Amino acid sequence: MSRAVVVIGLARTGAAVARALAAEGDRVVVVDRADDARVRERAATLPSGVEVRLGGYDVDVAAGADLVSPSPGVPWDAPELEWARARGIAVRSEIDLVLERCPSRVIGITGTNGKTTTTALVAAILEQGPDRVVVGGNIGVPVLDRLDGLRPSDWVVLELSSFQIETVSEPRCTVACVLNVTPDHLDRHGDFVAYAAIKERLVRFASDWAVLGFDDETTRAMAQNGAAPVRYFGFDLDGHDGATVRRDEVVTVAAGAASPVLPLADIPLFGVHNVANVLAAVAVSDAAGMAPPAMAAGIRGFRPVPHRLEPVLERDGVLWVNDSKATNAESAVVGLEAFAGRPIVWIGGGDPEAEPPVALIDAVADRSRAAVLNGASARLVDAALAKRGYAERSVVATLAEAVAVARDAARPGDVVLLSPGYKSFDQFRDFEERGDVFRELVTAGPPQSAVGHS
Repeated sequence: MSRAVVVIGLARTGAAVARALAAEGDRVVVVDRADDARVRERAATLPSGVEVRLGGYDVDVAAGADLVSPSPGVPWDAPELEWARARGIAVRSEIDLVLERCPSRVIGITGTNGKTTTTALVAAILEQGPDRVVVGGNIGVPVLDRLDGLRPSDWVVLELSSFQIETVSEPRCTVACVLNVTPDHLDRHGDFVAYAAIKERLVRFASDWAVLGFDDETTRAMAQNGAAPVRYFGFDLDGHDGATVRRDEVVTVAAGAASPVLPLADIPLFGVHNVANVLAAVAVSDAAGMAPPAMAAGIRGFRPVPHRLEPVLERDGVLWVNDSKATNAESAVVGLEAFAGRPIVWIGGGDPEAEPPVALIDAVADRSRAAVLNGASARLVDAALAKRGYAERSVVATLAEAVAVARDAARPGDVVLLSPGYKSFDQFRDFEERGDVFRELVTAGPPQSAVGHS
């Protein structure tokens, strides 16, 4: 029996839900507050039976529906969703539907930082084996309309944000991994305790294994709240099983015995934090039954995820790096610490206009030779750096101007690092668009003359 379904939000996730449910015979209506060329272009790709309403909707948009499916960007307590729940209308997300319907083994990876790279690393390792691997969640394209043909032996590897996890009553994964938890998205989740509890739910419902960051006190403590056996990853496992580093080599540890995977020197990624990501991927892959040779092959052949410490260009002795995914202070600090021994020209700032955390200012002052600030928060970051006694500062309005200033400031041996520490919404649709624009500006040739020095 077909259902009446309302899909809220016509981004990639909403479009995938509309396609999948329409293919099952449901009567689907998709609504979106936007009404621009991009949304209309996406609407044109939907099946002919899907009704699309653009330009806004009322709080009772779900009237007459059997199911409402909101995009991840719609707050889980949004008025239109509360209205639907009060009337007994089911509210279910794309990830909820994926976990319900997926016939394959699922690996769920979450954490404040590092989850995109770790998810991609795990997929690269699993692809060394015989089974099909599908990657999705908060990375790449949605999974719901890619489930056809999957077998029980295949793997679905999901990067899961807190926004996605909170929408699933029982997020059951074969292997659940929580990398780390630091304050983020508190405007949506209320406080750190609530935010961490959302991440912890992956551990609580894991069936076969939980993989936890041992070096993070919050994630390490999650071991006591799940029924699945635990493996850890970290630089000092204190006698526990998992993945760690011994004598400059990545190893797995089981019952006290270490098995070598690969030398640290063979990891094709920048920074100590990426060693931690590799350790996490090794621990997850070990839990999934992969052998060390397959782990080593997957890691050696891995290429950086776009927008996460992604090398863009090396010219005239200057390395340009796109770290646009560093949308919070913790990620930007990690980016600044990734290039030990090389001077950094840092491009930072963005949305919202907010006082920068002390840790970010300290990292910029300690690790960068020059700072180029742009976007809504630029003046506040500039003032904080000035108060810190940091002199090599420039303030500009746009990312294009920032690239121009950075080009003038860079010297042979420098790294020009876009690692903003802020979200992108003051100038761009998302961090991906910001990174794409940065890449285009860098590779297109010399920009306009530098402006805006303070």
